[in-house]
Amino acid sequence: MQDWMKRHKGAIVFTLTLIIAVLLLANAWKHRIVSVQWLTDHKDALSALNSIATLVILLAGAIFSYYRFFRGRTLSLRAELDLEVSIHQVPTEGFFHAARFSAKNVGTSTIWNPRPHLRLELHGAGKQDRFIEIEHWWEQAVSEADNESAAVIEPDETVYFFAQRPIPVDVWAVTYWASLEADSGDTWHIAKTVSNCDQATRS
Repeated sequence: MQDWMKRHKGAIVFTLTLIIAVLLLANAWKHRIVSVQWLTDHKDALSALNSIATLVILLAGAIFSYYRFFRGRTLSLRAELDLEVSIHQVPTEGFFHAARFSAKNVGTSTIWNPRPHLRLELHGAGKQDRFIEIEHWWEQAVSEADNESAAVIEPDETVYFFAQRPIPVDVWAVTYWASLEADSGDTWHIAKTVSNCDQATRS
């Protein structure tokens, strides 16, 4: 019920306003504040009032149309994510994964305090899949513009996050689940699965 009211808040306010106006007019007619004689005596004033009311209704309709169709879109936060993973064989048994996670602000509003999260799902033959949360291994975000830490992402700006992790040789594939969360509560997601083998040896 609450979700329905939130989605139709504009229509509810408009309907309640109209009902109140009708009730006020009916009450005025009941107590003879408004009558046929009164309307006749004040027809010029009512004509002017009608023009003003028409203008107000048109303005209210324009505002309602903006609220219904455009509010929350022109100033909405939008981000475009990209995830790249490189795999390298190490002298010891296993592989070394290096992930680069980028986020570009493609909206018109600033993204405040972006927080990256990365979860690894390790797929091993004959073994139960394992999950690794490595968000605290993220290195400091680097801004494309000035190489300073990213407390915000300005419109059309891209920031990068980096993570590194050794992966055992018995793992045959790894799924990366990356997300970016902003102070506004908006969250964006991206996922990618890679084979656990040295990229230089792939055919």
